[in-house]
Amino acid sequence: MHGFLFFRPSACGYDVHPMTNDSPERILFIRPSALGDVCRSVPVVASLHAAFPDAAIDWLVQSEFIDAVSEHPALRDVIPFPRRELQRWYTPSGFKKVKSLTNTLKQASYDLVIDGQGLGRSGMLALSTCAKQRIGPDHAREFGWLGYTNRVQTTSPHTVDNMLELIESIGVQPVKDMRLYTPPYAEAWWSEYRAEHGVHDYVVLAPTSRWSSKQWPVERFCTVAHHLQSLGKQVVVVGAPNEEEQINELIQLDGVINVLPELSVGGLMAVVSHSELLIGNDSAAIHIGVGYGVPLIALYGPTNPIEVGPYGQLSSVISAPVNYSNVHFKDHSIGESIMKQIDTETVVQRTDDLLGMQ
Repeated sequence: MHGFLFFRPSACGYDVHPMTNDSPERILFIRPSALGDVCRSVPVVASLHAAFPDAAIDWLVQSEFIDAVSEHPALRDVIPFPRRELQRWYTPSGFKKVKSLTNTLKQASYDLVIDGQGLGRSGMLALSTCAKQRIGPDHAREFGWLGYTNRVQTTSPHTVDNMLELIESIGVQPVKDMRLYTPPYAEAWWSEYRAEHGVHDYVVLAPTSRWSSKQWPVERFCTVAHHLQSLGKQVVVVGAPNEEEQINELIQLDGVINVLPELSVGGLMAVVSHSELLIGNDSAAIHIGVGYGVPLIALYGPTNPIEVGPYGQLSSVISAPVNYSNVHFKDHSIGESIMKQIDTETVVQRTDDLLGMQ
């Protein structure tokens, strides 16, 4: 859903304001997607809560990802962003839903809005709040910067630090707290599942990816799975329910526990949080692992871990040698060619080290 930017900067009835010294009472953080980005954005709300403990802080997040932040103690409320429903914003019914959402945001009377997404739609949503202070990156795409009163030039290489620079610009000290909190229903589901299926002493494999260029070959995950089983560890495979076809070879192995068919975002959080080790491609699962302090092996190819790797855990990354100026993970021609440069022996050795098998 790109660019239903039908508001003008003057639509709220005032010009751009400098930041005041008054503490905001109502704050909105805009970071709808993707799931991994949502999970690694929690330091922003943690920082805002530390700076303004009496303020009510809301998060506008994609409906499917509400579980990721619904239990965060810094938040008053989570506002669902129904991305799929709004994709046809140009139809009468779509326009009605857009108008309903923007009216809801305006009626909330936010004092401060932080746009951590930096796109046309998020800039428009920031503008629709009519908050006197609307902060976002000066490089926001699709003219998203038109929705801001404060355009911040960010220079940090990692996306987490980039977002923290937005709030540092108004004097908020960064609190680099990545902790995630599992919804109670998901905790209960995983506890019941483990008891019913005898799941214990397990390692999580996250072998899927929306982009084939990020996916380590499935047969190598199979080798790692066999090795883990030889060490007496159970193997739990996670991913989106519609990604099973990517990894048929792996989930059909004897003894491998496949939870994809019934896995929600909250369920993924619960599974990862109780694991001994998580091994996966550049995916949401890796960033969830960071949020729970789980030991990681993060396999990176066409994406630069310095920019989008597990925050504060570059030592957890095994990456292929890549000239990042010449590749893009959305390039379908890459296929598995880059990820194939990560050899199985290196991953197995790192696995043994982390599990204390030396």
